[in-house]
Amino acid sequence: MPSNIKQVRFAYQNLVYPAPIPVPTPPGLSRSVSTVPSSSGPITPPDARHPLPAHYALPKHAYPHHGIPKAPSSTPRYLGPASVAIHPYLATDGVVWDLMDAPSAIIRNGHSVSSRALSEPATRPALPFISIVNPRLPWSFKIHASNARYVTLGDVLDSLFRTLRINLAQPDFHSLSDKDRRRATRAYEDRYRRLRSSRMYEEEKRGGMKRVDFLLGHTRFVGLTNDGRPDQWHLRVS
Repeated sequence: MPSNIKQVRFAYQNLVYPAPIPVPTPPGLSRSVSTVPSSSGPITPPDARHPLPAHYALPKHAYPHHGIPKAPSSTPRYLGPASVAIHPYLATDGVVWDLMDAPSAIIRNGHSVSSRALSEPATRPALPFISIVNPRLPWSFKIHASNARYVTLGDVLDSLFRTLRINLAQPDFHSLSDKDRRRATRAYEDRYRRLRSSRMYEEEKRGGMKRVDFLLGHTRFVGLTNDGRPDQWHLRVS
């Protein structure tokens, strides 16, 4: 095979396919499971979580289960005719989070997210099920309540991370335009090259392309917005 033809390994079989557009480094779309957890764990060990100071917590009137003082700029946003409020951490610029990283890396007002905040309802009123969509992604995120009552903030964050860590298959990759295939390949390369540990670098590289690469490098979480349907939310990234 000519050296300038890119080799791409896909998720469900071990064959090697030439991609139509040559790119500098092969991204390896592989069926094999990376030793870096691909659906349930963080890329790096979780940081210690520190409870948020009281003035960073959720407003009492939005989440009445906890008698917590109102947080600055954290009042719930009522969106559309259904009057459904999103959790302040999921509102526009509510947290600092790169979707390539595990939820343990999320920062709000200089602090990690507390376990108490993670157990709060993701919406008000609380819902047993929501879905999340993004125009760059051909998949939707179906999120069910892990506590059998309502979807929590933790459910949303964990589901976003796990779903975006699923490996790509051949039809996924070839559904992109030639230009976006190159951009997705660069996103994959940037994802493993950012890791400073040589072991993590190699494990992430061997893990192959993942759904997060379909965001074409736009991985900063901006927030969730709603167009009036209480159970469907739009993932905004930059």
